[in-house]
Amino acid sequence: MPPKVAQFVGADEHETARLAFVRVLAGEPAPGFEPGLADASDRFAVPQKLYGRRREVATVLETFRRVSDGRSELLLIAGYSGVGKTALIQEVYEPITERRGYFAAGKFDQLQRNVPFSALVRALRDLVRQLLSESEERLAAWRHRLLEAVGANGRVIVDVIPEVELVIGPQEPVPELGSAEAMNRFNLVFASFIRVFCGGGRPLVLFLDDLQWADSATLELLRLMLTDEATENLLLLGAYRDNEVDALHPLTAAIERLRERGATIGRLQLLPLDLADLRQLVADTLHRDAAEVQRLAELVMAKTRGNPFFVMQFLEMLHREGLVSRVAGRWEWDIERIEAAGITDNVVELLVEQLRRLPEATQDALRIAACVGNRFDLETLALVRRQGAAETYAALLPALDEGLVLPASGLETLDPAEPLSPLLIRHYRFQHDRVQQSAQALLRPADEQAIHLEIGRRLLASMSPRRLAERVFDVVDHLDRARELVVDADERRWLCELNLEAGKKAKEATAYAAARHT
Repeated sequence: MPPKVAQFVGADEHETARLAFVRVLAGEPAPGFEPGLADASDRFAVPQKLYGRRREVATVLETFRRVSDGRSELLLIAGYSGVGKTALIQEVYEPITERRGYFAAGKFDQLQRNVPFSALVRALRDLVRQLLSESEERLAAWRHRLLEAVGANGRVIVDVIPEVELVIGPQEPVPELGSAEAMNRFNLVFASFIRVFCGGGRPLVLFLDDLQWADSATLELLRLMLTDEATENLLLLGAYRDNEVDALHPLTAAIERLRERGATIGRLQLLPLDLADLRQLVADTLHRDAAEVQRLAELVMAKTRGNPFFVMQFLEMLHREGLVSRVAGRWEWDIERIEAAGITDNVVELLVEQLRRLPEATQDALRIAACVGNRFDLETLALVRRQGAAETYAALLPALDEGLVLPASGLETLDPAEPLSPLLIRHYRFQHDRVQQSAQALLRPADEQAIHLEIGRRLLASMSPRRLAERVFDVVDHLDRARELVVDADERRWLCELNLEAGKKAKEATAYAAARHT
């Protein structure tokens, strides 16, 4: 054993230390030593873990357990923007999937309120993609079950969720019916379709985010799913901003109708972090004891009122402004300087300022992306910017490095610190609605209309007739937002025809409110 090691141990410990040293040289872990336990990164990063939500996590998992036993339930998760509703669901994603549950997620977008079933379709597309990743034998079994469930009415589902055709094959058109008959057919076929994925002790969990922006057709489908006595093992998790939902809101009426029909409904109210949890978050961020960060935590609490997303943005801003910095291997701050800085407590203002520091090409890409929606794809962004995928990705990269934009697929995201390739990552999402809102704040209203017009035109020019039929609501929604700028007579006529097609498709899917709007 080397002398420098031997001098720190007594004679009785010499042999034990020698053996431990030999094991380390052989690549084995030393006993009682956990690698990295005391490591501290030089990179400033707010921990991506959940604080102060132990009770809420337990409630979601207990609800899932009941659903696994055969029940169907709706669990509403209410709270202000940024309070951590989506983060809560991300926390339970792994334990749910570990217990053989299917999990699919969709998010309503404030820019797409006239697109029927938008979040539900996104969730079910995610579910179908999970099926397509399974073995040929399993996929054949799913094909058999789905065809048995939908019968001769497979086209009803394919028209709403085109990916289903990849599983069950091409479907024949269905006969035209009157509105009442068409609605009954759609409801029956959809209920049969959903039952394929749940039952027999294997639950289906659907997470729908931002229910306050749900369209009326979606709310009616949710009523059908939760009151269908033949449906078992279904857990619907619905997150919404309760401060935007009053007694006259359509969501309030939909929940009341569900209760009248006997649906099992739970509700979780997410509150801001208390000072103890916020103090621990700050301590973990700065790698200091909780007592050392007490005054800083109190200041952060006063500025953010304990809203987790606001807390994260505020701490990041302190670091950007040099008010929290690395000195002699540890994080330091000057509480008097922070108090004197007069920092705004408006998180949108903080984010807008952060966006304005990004390169102009990145700002331009984010402005366009904000008009596309909370989620966007590289292909659409490149089309509108009239650039290649690689150039568009390069423009996005500073926003990815800042964590303002994340690669996305369902609820799963890749580590933004890892090198990304535009050939591998096609779909992205804003880190939060507030980031999207801040990117929009960089636009003048006239500029926003012009971007929507360009998005609609570019999508229209790039799509095959089949693809246009699948995405007609998206195209029409963008063009309608800019209809005042459409002055060419031929283009206006074409826009009317597109609206007619979208209206017919909405009517076929029994989304009558959307059909009237187009």
